[in-house]
Amino acid sequence: MTLSGALIGAGMLQTILYLLFIRAIDLYEREPLRYVVPVFIWGFAVATTISLVFNTVANMTFEAVATRQVADFVTAVFVAPVVEESTKGLALLIIFVVAYLASRRRRLIEFAGVMDGIVYGSAVGFGFALAEDILYGVQFGAETFLVRRILGGFAHAAFTSLTGIGIGLIPFVQNRALRIIAPLLGLLGAILLHATFNFLATTLGLAAYLFMIVVVLVYLVVIVVWLAFERRTIRAELRDEVDRGLVSAGEYVILPTYFRRTGYYLRLIFSGHLGEWFGARKMHSSAVDLAFAKRLARRWPTPAREERVQALRQKIMNLRATAAPQPGF
Repeated sequence: MTLSGALIGAGMLQTILYLLFIRAIDLYEREPLRYVVPVFIWGFAVATTISLVFNTVANMTFEAVATRQVADFVTAVFVAPVVEESTKGLALLIIFVVAYLASRRRRLIEFAGVMDGIVYGSAVGFGFALAEDILYGVQFGAETFLVRRILGGFAHAAFTSLTGIGIGLIPFVQNRALRIIAPLLGLLGAILLHATFNFLATTLGLAAYLFMIVVVLVYLVVIVVWLAFERRTIRAELRDEVDRGLVSAGEYVILPTYFRRTGYYLRLIFSGHLGEWFGARKMHSSAVDLAFAKRLARRWPTPAREERVQALRQKIMNLRATAAPQPGF
């Protein structure tokens, strides 16, 4: 069965749902689409093109001195993981630098922490996987495309998320050497994870996807632990902001708990307080940003981080001065 436009469309819809799902898991500091979408496009277009060229050249080179089976194995296990994870990781490094430069103007770090690394790593991975699956589907048929879509959608996302985590930890590392080592270790982990999957897929077939199920479960544990850390940070860092009068007691109760905050927003929407809902979201988002900025400034103080804390406090004060009173607070 040949690959049809309808199947490709279904695969694209699946990928978009995956991407929205991963982004939605970032409960407290959701990444802006202006950064997520370009990373996804890089994975779909740029990373796949570069990888296709290098992998093809490597495979042809090995095939000239060995059998095709050996050439395919060596390329899949030793070449493809290095090339593909490096090209995907480059997108994360670029977006981190762009976000960092923007943060100097906006005083807000958009790419920091484990969850951000997973979101951006998944975005570039989802884009890469979709393009790769389409190429395999065109070459080997619709059945191959379907199997890869059903079983392997999270594989590339899981690989490159390690690189993303390494880059996301840079703002939390004070030592300059460790700021370089952390992303390199993340990239190395991504390459090793990718190589292990390719080795298992080449030698054991579908058993490789059992390995990926275990990997995804580990990621779920990491995500739960990190979200718990973020929840504790919000609760701890905003406690004295209640005494300052910057955050109300009612807001302090709902801000660390995603579902309480969402329930409050839904009540505003269904009661017709759309203006108050919009203002509350902006104010609460700034309060969460303030909590994370305060933690960084307290643990690793620098003039820039202290300035960011003061700027966020001023932003919340300005928002509160112009916003309508929030029902229930």
